Amino acid sequence: MVFSKLFARHDERLARKYGVTWGDPWHDPDLAAALPAVKAGDLAAGLALLDTPDPQLRSLRLHILSNETIPLLEKLESGMDQPDPEPDLLMWAGATRTKAAWEIRTGAWAEDVGEERFRRFHETLAPAFEPLMYAAQISLTPTALDQLQWFGLGMGLSREEMDHLWERIVELDPEHRASQESRFQVLCHKWSGSHEEMFDFAREAVARAPLGDRSLALIAKAHYENLNIMFRDEGLETYGAVRGVLEGYYSDPSVKAEIVDAVDRWLAGPLDYPLIARDAHMFGSTLHVAGEHQRAAAVLPLAGALVPDSGFELWTFLDTHPPAYYARTRQKLGVPLPTV
Repeated sequence: MVFSKLFARHDERLARKYGVTWGDPWHDPDLAAALPAVKAGDLAAGLALLDTPDPQLRSLRLHILSNETIPLLEKLESGMDQPDPEPDLLMWAGATRTKAAWEIRTGAWAEDVGEERFRRFHETLAPAFEPLMYAAQISLTPTALDQLQWFGLGMGLSREEMDHLWERIVELDPEHRASQESRFQVLCHKWSGSHEEMFDFAREAVARAPLGDRSLALIAKAHYENLNIMFRDEGLETYGAVRGVLEGYYSDPSVKAEIVDAVDRWLAGPLDYPLIARDAHMFGSTLHVAGEHQRAAAVLPLAGALVPDSGFELWTFLDTHPPAYYARTRQKLGVPLPTV
């Protein structure tokens, strides 16, 4: 007990020294500048942000705006009563209602959610369908359709329905990155697919991805999802046991080769998309566990000081204080963090 308290205080001091904390790492200066006004109720500023031809920015901005404006849901949905509603406002309202519903459900396994919580989840989620469908029918981009993938997962739509939705997305933009990541979730074993479908989808996306592309991260995400099932099935209870499984898994030559190939192709590109830091955490933590220290040191400078509190990075599997563990890992690899 004494040692654990001492180590916990040391970890807190270390994280504070380098300014490392939990967060959602993304890079979009215009969104960051406008977000306070949007959260204060300036919906026009949010709509201006969504009006961008860049599909990655549009998806990121919808993701962040819908997360941050759940308290404004009633105001957003009031646009549904207008005679000629703004499609992006309805898409935003539908996405925000979807996020509000998933907050009720949480990311727990279905058998751990409980009947009452499921009832509230479905009641909250169901009204998201109409605004998202309206926006999807008008828009020439898959952004609203992508949100319908999360609606479909939540409402338990059939695999046939989810496949039809994906076909429509591909017709509009076969390489829409946010939609690819949602489809990846649909194909996971824990949702509507299997390990084989998930890995096939990830490998096909990686095979056609250009250098530095966000979709190269899908193969590392597939291995993460595979491990998640393993951890649940084996009931591991200590960080030491989990670390042993991780190190054994990523030492497999075929697994390591897939990760290393994706990382090398990722590092060889321009790396100019807004979610670089999130993927750098995932790749960097995976390479660290795999013993690929030189590559981890090349990736982690891109990760920044915010450690994702939900995602595919492995820091949460390795220590009781993931931000401090991340800071120590950078120290060991000779990748400095600025002190604050």
